Amino acid sequence: MKTLTLIALTAALVLTPAARAASPACVGWTQVTSPNMGHGDNVLTSVAANSSSDIWAVGQIVPDTDPNITNTLTQHYDGTAWSMVPSPNVGTKANALLSVTATGGLAWAVGYYFDSMRSPRSLIEAWNGTAWTVVTHPDPGTEDWLFGVSANSPTDIWAVGAQKVNTGPFQTLIEHFDGARWSVIPSPSPGTTGNQLFGVHAISSQSVWAVGQQFGDAGPDQALTEHWDGTRWSVVPAATSGDHSLLAYGVSAVSDASVWFAGDAQDNVQNPVTLAEQYLNSQWTLRNSANIGTGENHFLGIAALSNDVVFSVGGAAPVTAAGINTLVERHDSSGWFEEPSPSPGQANAGNSELAGITIISPADIWAVGAYDGRNASQTLILHRCQ
Repeated sequence: MKTLTLIALTAALVLTPAARAASPACVGWTQVTSPNMGHGDNVLTSVAANSSSDIWAVGQIVPDTDPNITNTLTQHYDGTAWSMVPSPNVGTKANALLSVTATGGLAWAVGYYFDSMRSPRSLIEAWNGTAWTVVTHPDPGTEDWLFGVSANSPTDIWAVGAQKVNTGPFQTLIEHFDGARWSVIPSPSPGTTGNQLFGVHAISSQSVWAVGQQFGDAGPDQALTEHWDGTRWSVVPAATSGDHSLLAYGVSAVSDASVWFAGDAQDNVQNPVTLAEQYLNSQWTLRNSANIGTGENHFLGIAALSNDVVFSVGGAAPVTAAGINTLVERHDSSGWFEEPSPSPGQANAGNSELAGITIISPADIWAVGAYDGRNASQTLILHRCQ
């Protein structure tokens, strides 16, 4: 069995019959039947909604025709059922979509593909209401990836990732779409030995946040948080945590005055633990989050609707060296606490993990990821109805 590896993030699809959705009467977190294609791994990495009846999830699939590569994967929910939607691939090597955003009935997804020399190149695809198409955009550096995307409107979209120029260290990569074209926007790279941005959240045209990690000549490595003020990107130092290396995967904002990021912290002695920070009163502050058992814990995605409706998702191993289960935590005025969530991988002595989350309303929340099926990873979609 292949091991699920959502934390690493590292032929056109065919329409399949829609899968039946969960009952509208569901309570708490329930698994919703979602489609899979072929006999290889199917993994979802991100989810975004235009409305309760127009939701997109993206990821990657290992095609039966060539188990040594991956293809892009896109799925859509129409208010009744999830179904596969064809999405293009570039070249004949690996393709993957890592993040999706939706606004105005449209959607954009970003990720990477491998060129003929097996070098990673950034990938942007757009849904125009009829089909997914590959979008022309700058492809700087000798290697580059896009890990996160967020839209204010169809004419104001941000994508973030990392780029490498020849043998130099990885630098941040930020691109912007103004309704006519994508362009690279200069962004700081404070880490002397490497920088990468994994998540982005656009609050308005004058306020955008991006998060990731920066690497130095000596540890510990630190979370990297950057802010767009309408004119330029600048580093806003995140809170530190002793000897722990901090990594931020996702970011979400209630408003300019309340922003959250989530990830993990590790010190190379104990297992990684969940990490959550809030930008409040003009500074980042650590917010103690729950950890399950003695094994590793990770936050991979976060979504905030209000200060009392903040959810983060990922995975946790209840004991060291045990399988990973889904992890869902909510933050309200009393702090962070776990909410029970299905882990279908347990049935096959395997892993279940969540990578993305979107909040439509407090009673309509979706999270996506993957779990270890009997022979391959399968898509995992959870819905919180009440």
